[in-house]
Amino acid sequence: MVRLVEKIVVTRPVVIKVKLTPRYREMLLARLAHALELAERELKRVEAELGRLRIKGNAVTLAEALENLRREKAAARDRLRQQYESVKNLPLGTELVQGRTESLVEVGVGDEASRLGPVEIVIEEGKIVAVREQGL
Repeated sequence: MVRLVEKIVVTRPVVIKVKLTPRYREMLLARLAHALELAERELKRVEAELGRLRIKGNAVTLAEALENLRREKAAARDRLRQQYESVKNLPLGTELVQGRTESLVEVGVGDEASRLGPVEIVIEEGKIVAVREQGL
């Protein structure tokens, strides 16, 4: 025997966005600058180690592994530079995705199906300024 239910609680995706303000841009650029500084330092360390290995004439496989690591570190540094420039040039008011989570929603027979769709929460200067249902 099938039992009918009138209501059910389901999960739906939630996207958390932050509105770009001068203060948030400054904080984001500071974080990226710090990460870029760390990436530069790590790249220099790997390059120095690679230079020492080449001078000593050590095993080729170790040098190859370090060269691959150097390439990875350089690519990571370049991505950080690109992100930094991108954030610098974004217009104020742009909404940046900060994270994703889920929420619970109770739906029942006769409800709009759009309630099952994703939701956006917009934050500005630490306060929620909008909650938007995206619908299906």
